[in-house]
Amino acid sequence: MKKPTLLFATLGLLITSSFNHTHAQDNGSNQSLMEGGGAFIVTMNDKDKTAIGSPYLYENFTKGKISARPTEIYDIRYNAFTDEIEIKVSEGEIQNFNKSISNVTITFLIDDLNFTTLNYINSDDGLQRGYFVSFTDTNQNVKLFSKKEVKYYEAKPAVSSYDKDKPAEFKNIDDTYYVSISGAYARELPTKKKDLAQLFPENSKEVLNFIKKNKIKTSREADLINLINYINTL
Repeated sequence: MKKPTLLFATLGLLITSSFNHTHAQDNGSNQSLMEGGGAFIVTMNDKDKTAIGSPYLYENFTKGKISARPTEIYDIRYNAFTDEIEIKVSEGEIQNFNKSISNVTITFLIDDLNFTTLNYINSDDGLQRGYFVSFTDTNQNVKLFSKKEVKYYEAKPAVSSYDKDKPAEFKNIDDTYYVSISGAYARELPTKKKDLAQLFPENSKEVLNFIKKNKIKTSREADLINLINYINTL
């Protein structure tokens, strides 16, 4: 299948020099990607082969589009554990899209999910870069995103004859919602209503009143979309 390879070659700025991807995974940092790593990098994780469950949003590759080449269709899948979007270049060759590229949307056609790359503040690891699902228009001042994640749990041997060995496992966790204000780094949206309202000090009273009047739940996606759309009108 030579055609996909040629298409990737024509992505222009999406293709950059290669880097040591193994090092980037081992130290848990996305810094190498942000500094200009390879646009497509072979990826395989031994954990994927031994654990039950799946690190992927969809186990199999599905059809998708990349905004830089809107007329082309690609075979893609999202590894929510490593936070990588994988592209099937040819049979036996799976490579990662370069998440350091900005202003590119990757759409999974199976459910019309739109992923984009963002710099965000992780409470555990500081500044990171990763893939997010976008819920708001690009021209809005306040933007809402969600992060899909899968956690890996190590295998646990039985501690007694009454116990059973627990295999390693990938488990989906609830989406985490993030907000970006005036183009700043995305940050996790507070779950407490008062804390959420304080993100907008000039309009905190209006935001809190809207939350109470409309019985907004910070765990409900539709409510958050409604809230952020309202905030963008203030």
